[in-house]
Amino acid sequence: MCTQPGADLTVANGDSEVLRQREELLGPRVAWVSRDDEPGADWMAPLGLLGRHNRRNALIARRCLAALGVPGSGDENALRAAADGYRALPSRLAPIATIAGVTFVDDSLATNVLPTLAALDAFPGARIALIVGGHDRGIDYAPLAAGVLARSAPTLVLTLPDSGPRIRAEIERAAPGVGVADCPGLDEAVAAGFRWARPDGVVLLSPAAPSFGRFRDYRDRSEAFAHAVRAIS
Repeated sequence: MCTQPGADLTVANGDSEVLRQREELLGPRVAWVSRDDEPGADWMAPLGLLGRHNRRNALIARRCLAALGVPGSGDENALRAAADGYRALPSRLAPIATIAGVTFVDDSLATNVLPTLAALDAFPGARIALIVGGHDRGIDYAPLAAGVLARSAPTLVLTLPDSGPRIRAEIERAAPGVGVADCPGLDEAVAAGFRWARPDGVVLLSPAAPSFGRFRDYRDRSEAFAHAVRAIS
């Protein structure tokens, strides 16, 4: 689409080697935006979004506003005022509780590997009990295993049916030093994650799988996660 007649400017993820290798397909002009651009800029702080990928998303949005000539796009005070009061999507890297120093984060909208990797990257120095698994549509979980292995901080992977056993097998093969365990349900996974993550870790529901079969949808899965957290408190 970027090379169709009328395309003028493509604002692209500058951290993606795949996109950079295909620059000739992105149209006549490309503006690359990286998560490390504008160091020290704090106009996006009121957005309250976790993760370096969301920092890049905010910078991409600003670049688009500037390209469209929207007034205020070059004024950090105006941008900060516009960001104030923003409400993030529910079930997308949303902290829902902190109990005994452990933070519980709902990322039920993560239904494939890529958003789960971004969620892990949002807590680079934290101990994470990662809850993954759900409807098994046969996707490749090797990138997830590689992402877990690449973390310098301790990680425990707690898997749920139906794709849980496949995820566990992939992690045990690629990252034998990482703790991983199958759990029969979300209640058990949350309880196990809480015990392991104390006193200052994160229990992260980022399933890398759809919710079909055991939940009505991702919202139902989020509610079940919140219920399990409340049971602990």
